[in-house]
Parts: sequence; C-alpha cells; structure tokens
Amino acid sequence: MLKVILLSVFVPLCLASTTPATNDIVSVLAGRTSESILVDLVKTAGLADVLSQGGPFTVFAPYNYAFTRLGNDTLTALKKDPNTLAETLKYHVVNGIYKLKDLHVNELQLDSLAGTKIRINYYFTARRHVTAEGSRILSSDIMASNGVVHIVHDVMMPPAGSIVDVLTADGNFSTLVAAAKAAGLVDALQEGPFTLMAPSNDAFAALGDKVNKLLANPDLLKKVLLYHVIPGTIYKDGLHSGSLHTLEEADRERIRASFFGSSIHIDGTTSVIKRDISATNGVVHMIDHVLIPSSLRTQIMNL
Repeated sequence: MLKVILLSVFVPLCLASTTPATNDIVSVLAGRTSESILVDLVKTAGLADVLSQGGPFTVFAPYNYAFTRLGNDTLTALKKDPNTLAETLKYHVVNGIYKLKDLHVNELQLDSLAGTKIRINYYFTARRHVTAEGSRILSSDIMASNGVVHIVHDVMMPPAGSIVDVLTADGNFSTLVAAAKAAGLVDALQEGPFTLMAPSNDAFAALGDKVNKLLANPDLLKKVLLYHVIPGTIYKDGLHSGSLHTLEEADRERIRASFFGSSIHIDGTTSVIKRDISATNGVVHMIDHVLIPSSLRTQIMNL
C-alpha cells in the first residue's frame, strides 16, 4: 500500500518536471514579484511584444533589488529615455537558449540583442558561481515557452572599451596610465583577458618621491606593474582566498586575496575600494596601495 501511495505522488512530480512551459518570457517574469520592476521597464521600453512573441531567448533578469541599487535618479532618467532604456535591457537578452549547464564555460562571450558581448565566467574554485558580465546568477533555468530566464544579482552594463580605455576615462587612474606608458605596457594591456588590480592616484601618491624614481626606471616599473595583472577575468564572485598567479613571471610571484566580511584585501593590507569595472578584455578592481612583489621590496626601498 505504501508503495502505491509513494508512486502516486512521484509520478505526477515526474510528469510536471517534463511538461513544456506554456507561458512566454514576459508572463513568466510577471508571475514573479521579485522581478516586477523589470517587467515595468520592459513595457516602458516597448520590448514586451518582442520578449513575449519572439525568440527563443535567454534573459539575464535583474531582480528588484538590483534596480533599486541604481538609485531613483538613474531609474527615473532611464524611464524618461526609452531608447537608452531599451538598449540597456537588450544587453540582458541573448538569442537562443542557454541553460545553466551551457554556461559552465569560462570566458564564453555571448552576443546580446544590443549588439555588444556579454562575458560569461564560470568559477569552479569559487563556489562554482556563474557570472554574466560580473553579475552572479542567483536562480537559473526558469523555463518559458519562448526561452529561459536566469535571475542575476546586478543590472549589467556593457563595458566602455578595453582596460586601457577604462583607465584613461577615469581620472582616478591617471598616474597608472602614465606608468603603463613609461613601462611600455599599453599595448599588452589591450590583450587579455586580464584582471587588473589598479592602484588609484592616491595609492601612487603614498609612495612619495619613489613614484618619479620608478617612472625613470622602466624595467623595474614594468615588473611592479605586471605584479598587478592576473591572467583571466576574475570578478568579485570569482575571487577566492589564496594565491593568484600574476604576469610577473620572472619571480613567479603571486598575490594573495583574503576576505573580511564584505571587504576584500590583497596581500594583507591593500583594500579593493571599487570592484568589477568591466572592460572588453577583462575587469579592473581599484585598490588603495601599490602592490610590491616581495623580491623587489628591498630594491624599491633603496630607490
């Protein structure tokens, strides 16, 4: 009798799991209270018909809290500019169906409906997180009749150029840009993908007169700067406690990341003060100190 009861419960569950989704993407999102802001924005941008009748699509859907973190001013400005809003939302949509298992490919790049690429990272060593342009997938494989939805932690913004472009456009990195030019590393930083631990201007200023001495010593400066570059794209959700290889290969130097609550420290005392600045060839994290390889500390101290 018990077997009969268990079977009667188990069979409907199996059938439910294989039943094709009947609701389109917009209807699926509308049925979830945690995505109500996204649904309203989709309608405001005039994309409801596309996402309900077109496809198949894969949608990286920011939940409500992701939009509230943008702030009221930004949200209001987007609502008043439907064209910009539409392009922002289209950056969250990809043609075709990519379930979570299809996204277990690190450095995969998908073409968004906005015409720009979304970088997918699969961090096997960091709790197996999957990120889309640095935004972690919180809930996956929500099926619709015309595609699949993944709920993401942040509103995704397309990168504003390469790592060099990002640094050049941000006034906080003018000393770093000058140092990269002096060390002959500008072209190298156009390659990648790389993760750059980028010292701010204040971080360089803390070195005092050693900055000018480093700028006058391109070979030594190059070694110091390469110690800030990690192969691959490692967003916040991919960082893990332990050693990370750098491009300073001569000494096989590594930097160490550690976590204290929500804070990220590099090599013990250096803090990440701005995270996840996307670039077309990787990601930039702003740090508050210049990192010095252990093998070079005495030499730099004696400059």
